[in-house]
Amino acid sequence: MKRMSTLNDDLSFTCAFCSEYESLLDNCQHSLAAWNDRSEYARGAHLTGEAIGRELLRLQADFAKSYDLLQKHVHNCERCLAASQVNEWRSERGAQYLVPIC
Repeated sequence: MKRMSTLNDDLSFTCAFCSEYESLLDNCQHSLAAWNDRSEYARGAHLTGEAIGRELLRLQADFAKSYDLLQKHVHNCERCLAASQVNEWRSERGAQYLVPIC
């Protein structure tokens, strides 16, 4: 979950600009949580076999697909690119220069 937290922190106010980003991020986080939860359950219950293996691979693929869609969006959306540039500028100069967006 750390990787998603970092992405969320890096583009923390992108949601103010782009509802599609918010939706894709939410989907990505849910996919990751479902995969993590099922993996933990399978390990804890000592589940093995082809069926659980297929299920975990499907959940992993769901996460990979949702993460890929999120990454493509962030790199192609003008609003998300602008927010990313503001974050970059902000990190270079410090948070004291952040101008609230209304």
